[in-house]
Amino acid sequence: MQIKEMHEDERPREKALYHGIDTLSNAELLAILLKTGTRSASSLDLAYKIIQCCGGFVNLPQLTLADLVQIKGIKETKALEVLAAIELATRLQLSDPKEKRRIENAQDAFNYLAGKLQDQQQECLVTLFLNTKNQIIRERMIYKGGLDCSIAHPREIYKEAMACSAARIIIAHNHPSGNATPSKADIELTEMIARTGEIIGIPLLDHLIIGKNRYISLREAELF
Repeated sequence: MQIKEMHEDERPREKALYHGIDTLSNAELLAILLKTGTRSASSLDLAYKIIQCCGGFVNLPQLTLADLVQIKGIKETKALEVLAAIELATRLQLSDPKEKRRIENAQDAFNYLAGKLQDQQQECLVTLFLNTKNQIIRERMIYKGGLDCSIAHPREIYKEAMACSAARIIIAHNHPSGNATPSKADIELTEMIARTGEIIGIPLLDHLIIGKNRYISLREAELF
C-alpha cells in the first residue's frame, strides 16, 4: 500500500505533525528519513525491509552502504541519509560522559555486543574504542564477510583508534555457526593486532568470539 492510500492519521508525516514525533514507530521514523518509496513499495515498506535486513532495529548501527543499496528502491543517496542519521544517533548516545558504557571485563563486552553480533549471518568484526576509564567512546564495524588477517588489518583498527584518541581497544567477531571456538586464523589475527597495539601504545584488552548465547575471551583463555 502506498502512503497516499493510507488514512491520513496513519501516514508517518501527518502522524508526527498531529500527534508528535515520539508517537511514531521505528519503521515510521525511518520512512520519514527515506521520504519516498517506489512504484511497488512505499517508504514504510522500505523501512521495514531495512530493519529486516539487519536483523532488527537494535542492529541498525551495523548497517553498511553496501547492505542498504542491495535493497530494491534504495539508492546511494537514500542510503547515505539513513547512515548519517544512524551515525548522529550513535554519537549523541556517546557524547555525554555520564552515559558512556563502561566495559570492566569480557562478560561486560559480551553483554554489550551479543545482541548485535550473535545472529549475524556473516562474520562481522567490531571494535570498541575505550578511554582511560574503559568507557566506550566509539564503536565501529571494521569488516563484514569472510574474516582473515589480510582483510581485518590492524592498520584500519588503529587508524580509527588514533582518530578518536582511544586509550585501549577490544575487538569482537561472531561465528555464524554458533560455535565460539577460536580458529588458528582468529588467534593469528589477535596476535597481530596485539603486537601492533604494543608498538603504538594502544593495547588490545581482549578479543571476544561470539557464538549463540556464548562467547570465548581469548584473553581469559590466555591465547595471546
